[in-house]
Amino acid sequence: MTVTQYVKELFDQSPERDLVSWTTLIQAFVKMGFAKEAIRAYFDMCRANLQPDKRTPVVVLSACSRLGDLSLGTRIHENICDVFVGNALVDVCMRCGDAVCARQLFEKMPVKNVVSWNYMISGLVQQGQFTAALHVFHDMQGLDGFIGNALVGMYAKCGSTEQAFGVFRGMECKYVFSYTAMIVGFVMHGEAERALDIFAEMRVVGIKPDEVTFVGVLSACSHAGMVGGGWRHFEDMSTVYNLEPQTEHYGCMVDLLGRAGLIHEAEEFIANMPIEPDAFVWGALLGACKIHGKV
Repeated sequence: MTVTQYVKELFDQSPERDLVSWTTLIQAFVKMGFAKEAIRAYFDMCRANLQPDKRTPVVVLSACSRLGDLSLGTRIHENICDVFVGNALVDVCMRCGDAVCARQLFEKMPVKNVVSWNYMISGLVQQGQFTAALHVFHDMQGLDGFIGNALVGMYAKCGSTEQAFGVFRGMECKYVFSYTAMIVGFVMHGEAERALDIFAEMRVVGIKPDEVTFVGVLSACSHAGMVGGGWRHFEDMSTVYNLEPQTEHYGCMVDLLGRAGLIHEAEEFIANMPIEPDAFVWGALLGACKIHGKV
């Protein structure tokens, strides 16, 4: 008995087969590389009068992509309007070598996200259509705000801070989300001073930071060992920007003091907190005790 036959026999013996059961079976087939079996199970589910959720067709379309079966992918896409499904079908078209079909689907998508644009651009590049890929890239850059923010976040999370900064600098319109994404990106990869430079620029251009921005700023001060600067920014939250510090901000301050070896001050800070300290706060203190050997 093959693996797929064994899995299917177990499934058939199940006393209750609902949407979750079918979806689990389909995902298992796809993960094991049995694309045909996944697609067959999908249509069996549909014949059982079960309506798939939004994510199931995405999994099935990835199976179509592996098989290079564009017509089958189009059948699955019919009457389904969802950004995830749209993205998956664009990828299917590109993998099948049909850039025209991919572009038509892409243009018809009512909602696009950064993944949609990436599929189009990377697909065109893989087919050697470099000029077309550049045109799509320039179209993406022309959108106001959303795509730029998403790209900054994506590059920063992948460790490509210079590319993130390049996109950030090229954005015509920047908002608090744009600056926050860049600040957090720099902090994540140990570039605290650059993060604080971006924060200083926010003040110059008159963009008000939000609570998430200050998590990045306080983390930057912690990594840079700037105890005085951290205190000043923490106090500015309420006195200058009328923002109420949350547990994340208190945790950042404990981390700041602890990294600097000010364990006693960190303990006093926790004792005087107006809100109940949580695992984030205590974890920061314990981490500092470990660093400085305060058993």
